[in-house]
Amino acid sequence: MANYLALIRKADFVDLYKYGSIHINKDMTRQFSCKVEELPNSKPIFDDLSYFANAFDSTFTYLFIHYESNFGRVNDINIADVRGLYPLDKEAKTELSLSLDPRIRINQPLWPDAVFNLQKRQTIQDCKNGASNIWKIYNLSDSIEDMNNVINDSVIGEVVDELFENRRPNGELPIWVYIMRYERHAFYPNNTIGAFMDTVNAIFNFSQKREVDSAEIESTLIMQFFQHCNDYNANMSFNEVIQRLYAQDDSRITKFINLTRNIVSDFDLIKVATLFFIYRNRYKEEFKYENGWNQSKTIGKEFSIACYMLGCFLGHEHTYDCLYERLPLAIFKLKGTKAIDEEPVVEEPVKEQELTNEESSNQSDVIDSNDETKTIPNKPVGDNNEQTINAKVLPKFPCKMGKPKKGGGFSKSPKPKMVNNMNKYLELESLGWKEIKEDNKLW
Repeated sequence: MANYLALIRKADFVDLYKYGSIHINKDMTRQFSCKVEELPNSKPIFDDLSYFANAFDSTFTYLFIHYESNFGRVNDINIADVRGLYPLDKEAKTELSLSLDPRIRINQPLWPDAVFNLQKRQTIQDCKNGASNIWKIYNLSDSIEDMNNVINDSVIGEVVDELFENRRPNGELPIWVYIMRYERHAFYPNNTIGAFMDTVNAIFNFSQKREVDSAEIESTLIMQFFQHCNDYNANMSFNEVIQRLYAQDDSRITKFINLTRNIVSDFDLIKVATLFFIYRNRYKEEFKYENGWNQSKTIGKEFSIACYMLGCFLGHEHTYDCLYERLPLAIFKLKGTKAIDEEPVVEEPVKEQELTNEESSNQSDVIDSNDETKTIPNKPVGDNNEQTINAKVLPKFPCKMGKPKKGGGFSKSPKPKMVNNMNKYLELESLGWKEIKEDNKLW
């Protein structure tokens, strides 16, 4: 009997356990001759197995399965041939232990650090796919390869590393890292001028090789100039602010402008960073197509670089919906048509009953078409002593919660958490988190 290790989806193992056999992807199967305990020393096996893995939000999406097979159809597995299950990391071990049959032994992960690095690599690719999506949405003329030469893979890799390792930029790093990782902590206005002030702050961060507090730079003339612009006309356009800025002849302002030219000489750094902050603030919740972007193309290469950074920042998961709408996908319905089997919607008549303002407000607070069903204790009803509110069902603790992303699935950041009590559940639910249900009752 030969030993094999395969990387399969958890859902596939559920089918294997339920039906007794499955056929798996041969590209994600490798034979090994060493002891199972020695596999962590064979990282090439992990690289081979994970090369074809689809992107995933949670590490319990996949698991390694060790099985034995006679030479022949090694991609057909019988449950009796399985010798062990290995999660991707310790968090996945906890989840699998809770969701699978309690008789199943879940072993310690084989390559927990390698899985962490795999997720980072997939996130880097997700960033680049986001930039590619924006290029397709707006049919930008500049070469996306040229943009990648400016915001290269090492820049994106550093940004992703900092996100995964929960650290802030510090030291000798490219200006693009300081811009993409910049967070506003000052009370700058939420308009175009505020984005210029973000740019000043980010450039000072780069110059000082650390994150500079806004109080340290609020007295500089360049920051006072933008504050004056906001006091004069808070609705000043991007082009008007640029014209006023470059018309200044005070040496302290020209010194700042020259500093930006020394950092980047091939294009206008102030324009690039400010456009990026304008768009990042505008689309931080949802990216959507706007005709005004076609006019912005006239700005030049600075606009394209800002778009590339924006795409990397948003990633595929926050841009694909807009892309699919713009293509549109061949599988989408034609606008104004219905599927053949689609039943007409019949609305129930509304009872003529007036609600007080307070009652109406309370109802609007709790109605959410995306909520899962749950029941909450209220007042005695029959022998069950519970009342159904909005057809919801109480979670069974412990449960896993994560921040949903548009289009389905859950975000990697913030990282999903295991929740053990109702207080924590309600706290996270109030922040928009949802329970991650991965076949809690499989059998």
